Amino acid sequence: MIQNKTLREKMKPFSWGMINQLDNCSHLVVILAKKNARYDSPFFVDVMARKGLNAEQQQAALAKYKALQEEDMKLLENDRTLFDWCSKQTYIALANMLTGASALGIDSCPIEGFHYDKMNECLAEEGLFDPQEYAVSVAATFGYRSRDIAKKSRKTLDEVVKWVGVKIPLKKGCKCSPIFFDYFTSLNKISLGITEPCQ
Repeated sequence: MIQNKTLREKMKPFSWGMINQLDNCSHLVVILAKKNARYDSPFFVDVMARKGLNAEQQQAALAKYKALQEEDMKLLENDRTLFDWCSKQTYIALANMLTGASALGIDSCPIEGFHYDKMNECLAEEGLFDPQEYAVSVAATFGYRSRDIAKKSRKTLDEVVKWVGVKIPLKKGCKCSPIFFDYFTSLNKISLGITEPCQ
């Protein structure tokens, strides 16, 4: 969380995608991703230990991660593919931040519009992280808008979603969450806190 105005000013020359936000946003979040997160790294071993797994369980879990990284996703071909995988994980946290902020009436903006090497160098020089262990993944700004934003162009739901199985329409005013139901969910009503699909 970067609230220091001097540091924000220092970031401007290479942060073309958030020039205005650096001056005006209430909160600036820069999310880091782990480097070298191989299945056999000390980082992964520590994660397994923190889960409270015994030695046998740790070995089984690490074997699954090995298969995932080596075979299923081919993440170990180079450092970039492995880092990009870790970076994808941070976007899950980012999505939750944006959604949570929106639920509270707070505006937000995810940002990739900056020079990554220069951002990494700047923040590492400030002592904010070890560049051997982490690198910048994405940033986001939060605050309240000062003016109404222009209407955005959006595709319809049918243009971006392909239904497999029974299509259950979501209707305005229904009491359920705006989730996509598949056939089995509607039959089994599994763990969604929903007793019936929209009527």
